[in-house]
Amino acid sequence: MLLLNNDDVNKVLTMEITMSALDQAYRELIPPGSGVPSAHRRAVFPTTDSTKIYQWGTMEGGSTSGYFAIRMKSDVIYEQEYQGAITQEKYCVRPGRFCGLILLNSI
Repeated sequence: MLLLNNDDVNKVLTMEITMSALDQAYRELIPPGSGVPSAHRRAVFPTTDSTKIYQWGTMEGGSTSGYFAIRMKSDVIYEQEYQGAITQEKYCVRPGRFCGLILLNSI
């Protein structure tokens, strides 16, 4: 098992590499059976603050090119008015701090 944090990923992953990988992944969804997408699953719970909710979310998918991944994230969600529009804001521990985990497996 190899554990990587955001700093590790930022050292080797560029926007160009990311876009190329996404392009390939989306193309693999076109031939039937090549890619396996999945719906986003959410579990929502009230918090002690009536203006906020807690949400746990997962999404998974894989490809016949040899990988399967699951993304898990933990958010506190609240609404905020910004320039006359209502926006949905998210954080984990505190605003600006997020918590997510991606397990990537070679199949």
